Amino acid sequence: MSSKYFISEKRNNVNHLNYYYFTSAFTETELQEIKKIGDGIPKVKAEVGGGDISNVTDYRISDISWIGDNDESEWLYSKIADYAKQANNEMWDFDIWGYHDSLQYTTYYGDGGHYDWHADLGPGLSNRKLSAVLQLSDPSEYEGGELQINIGGSILTVPREKGLLCFFPSFLLHRVTPLTSGTRTSLVTWLCGANLR
Repeated sequence: MSSKYFISEKRNNVNHLNYYYFTSAFTETELQEIKKIGDGIPKVKAEVGGGDISNVTDYRISDISWIGDNDESEWLYSKIADYAKQANNEMWDFDIWGYHDSLQYTTYYGDGGHYDWHADLGPGLSNRKLSAVLQLSDPSEYEGGELQINIGGSILTVPREKGLLCFFPSFLLHRVTPLTSGTRTSLVTWLCGANLR
């Protein structure tokens, strides 16, 4: 992906074990446009792993599709990058260049759809610094499906709100708890920089 969207800035006070979010980050019209784009792309069963070890497993039950960076979605990439820059400057001060992956449009269903504890790092994925989750569904549309972050001894539950955009360090364990009814859609992406080493 292009790195035209994001340039990090330096600051001294950081908090690596927390998340940062924006309420009403996108308008209702923008959220509907995102869903229109995402629903127009064929979905596949989500996999766990990376590289040669990717596989479909009960550890993660959801459907995903990928929204590429093109004329239709450039505004979306740009807007998320602007929010990411603000969050990074306020909270973490990571050295971030831009995107490496396409935007992931994710759908969880009320038949137990979930993603158990994981970090967004792994084989070939050591350049992810910030993970981002944009909630596209209204909380009244589903039960369960909580986005939770494990900061080592404590579990933080991210507020449920349509249009809420949450950022957190990609090395933090996080999960989406099982849905018991309804459908939850979200947009997930990662802001990247030099490999962690």
